[in-house]
Amino acid sequence: MVAPTEIKFEVEWSNIQQGFTKLIRMIEGESEPAFNQEIMMMMHTATYRICAYKNPQQLYDKYRELIENYAIQTVLPSLREKHDECMLRELAKRWNAHKLLVRLFSRRLVYLDDSFLSKKGLPSLREVGLNCFRDQVYREMQSMAAEAILALIHKEREGEQIDRELVRNVIDVFVENGMGTLKKYEEDFERLMLQDTASYYSSKASSLNSVYKGRGRESLTTFIQPLNPNYLRFVM
Repeated sequence: MVAPTEIKFEVEWSNIQQGFTKLIRMIEGESEPAFNQEIMMMMHTATYRICAYKNPQQLYDKYRELIENYAIQTVLPSLREKHDECMLRELAKRWNAHKLLVRLFSRRLVYLDDSFLSKKGLPSLREVGLNCFRDQVYREMQSMAAEAILALIHKEREGEQIDRELVRNVIDVFVENGMGTLKKYEEDFERLMLQDTASYYSSKASSLNSVYKGRGRESLTTFIQPLNPNYLRFVM
């Protein structure tokens, strides 16, 4: 057994950080030696030693900091340089990659979850990791993403073909960043979509009213009915 005096946080944290870097490179698709059993065990051992020798809070803080820095320094720039559909595709891809990163990384630090966080009533590593995306990435990108989705919906209303799977995937980003609730979806997307829908069909009704004004025996509803929004079903 290693004596407590020989345990240095910086050394053990360096081992964890090394594993995290390899994990990031794997997720980013870079050429990197496999994230193998040896690396996993190194991270497990480092986590145990830090927690066993009274530095769990420091490890918890460093975990959050590492994921936040990745979100700010890598994820956000990749989104800021893209627009419209390209930005939506990158957002959906980055969210899925972030979920995978958090799942794999938090598993390597499971001893911290079990021995410290659960006893202190603190948010789990998974929750902290996902919240980093919400606070650093989603918060900045959600309004642009909503506008880009509405632009696609408008195209479909006008008869153009759109990528519905992409729309579904990005709407999942809104839903899942509510962390178990529909709050983000309702506040950041649904409200805007309903306003946009009301405005669109009000404008269409006014246009049709002008076109068919004076045709008393023809119901305006007959002409509006074909415009009912088909796209709503894939929002759910």
